[in-house]
Amino acid sequence: MTMNKLVWRLLCSDFLSNLATSLAAKIISLWFVLAVFGEERSVPWVSGFLTVIAVAQLLAGLFTGAVSDRHDPIATMTMACLVRAVASAGIIAILVFCPTGGFAAVLAVIALAVIEAMCDTAYLPAAASVSHRLADGQELVRLLGWLRFFALIGSMAGPVLAGIGADRGWFAGTMALETVALLVAALILAPIRHSISRQTAGLAEGFWLAWKAGLRAMVGSESYQVMLPFAILEAVSSSALSMVAIYFFTTTLHVSATWYGVWNALVAAGYAIGYLTAPWLSERMRFFKLLALSNLAVSLLLAVISVTDSALIAVVAGFSFATSQGVLNPPFQTIFVQAVPSEKVGQAMSVFISVVGAVGALAVPLWGVVADTLARHQPTTGIDPYRTILLIIVAVHAAMVVCALTNRRVRAISID
Repeated sequence: MTMNKLVWRLLCSDFLSNLATSLAAKIISLWFVLAVFGEERSVPWVSGFLTVIAVAQLLAGLFTGAVSDRHDPIATMTMACLVRAVASAGIIAILVFCPTGGFAAVLAVIALAVIEAMCDTAYLPAAASVSHRLADGQELVRLLGWLRFFALIGSMAGPVLAGIGADRGWFAGTMALETVALLVAALILAPIRHSISRQTAGLAEGFWLAWKAGLRAMVGSESYQVMLPFAILEAVSSSALSMVAIYFFTTTLHVSATWYGVWNALVAAGYAIGYLTAPWLSERMRFFKLLALSNLAVSLLLAVISVTDSALIAVVAGFSFATSQGVLNPPFQTIFVQAVPSEKVGQAMSVFISVVGAVGALAVPLWGVVADTLARHQPTTGIDPYRTILLIIVAVHAAMVVCALTNRRVRAISID
């Protein structure tokens, strides 16, 4: 099988996997709201459901990457899709036979969704491992950029399909789209299995010994040591922005929620353009310069958003902010992939995603406390809580600019 066919199969499966993931999360949440509990009673169930899924992904992510490293990563991705498809079929059966829920039905749906989420954590690290075997250096940046682009398109399409289906009450039928997408993804991946060299290192040793060895390799990598603080700060920043955005439009700017929808659409489009632009910039610029310029642009654009009274300016700046941030993702991921032995890529990626994801998840309630505190004192201080949090994010990214330009270890990092 030619390299182009391998890459296209990988890209298409990534699109379908992300479409399935985003569709399932949304349609289950909408089922809770529209068919089971109603809008008022559904809030704790939806938030609890999303929290359980997040915790399951974080915990599973510590180990699923190591599993993919010990076995054929394509087989891991294929099996993950198939198990998710079976769990999806179980959810469909519940939606068909218990359309208005019931306590047991709801718990069963959540349990099956947890299985799906845990299997999903095996997919991305395995895909990163496959990518590393298909390309290296700037070619890897290009491949990862396209992978992120296809994944983003899938993640955008899923909620749209879920919303259309939920509006018509087609919960089971819409969920069936996830099952079909996962089965097609598995069929697309199957022929690749024998076209990519299989890693056998570590199979002779026990899983826990291999897992510990992989963890030591990751922690001992200078690139991981240098870049992890940047990733953590980015997670903290993103968690703040995700919480603040809707309140900024509806409470600070006093505009309709439609503008928040426009913001989300343009931010997604900005990221897509950033992912595709990343290889071109990475070839022409040292990584530390790209890191500094990306964060500088993000700082300036978020500063504009924080002071503007125009929703139009805010969404345009949001598009530019996402593009500026998106150009950094593929080179950043390439550095992590190249920083560890190829037989440990899956584990390194999954542990890294879990750690950074946990930081982001823990930061959300803390930002909520900050926002509530500022809001309570706003009548006396006159300080807008959401503009203030945006300015804090600006300061975080400005600090990353300084670190990127002054830290010798960051300046020494290169994409070979």
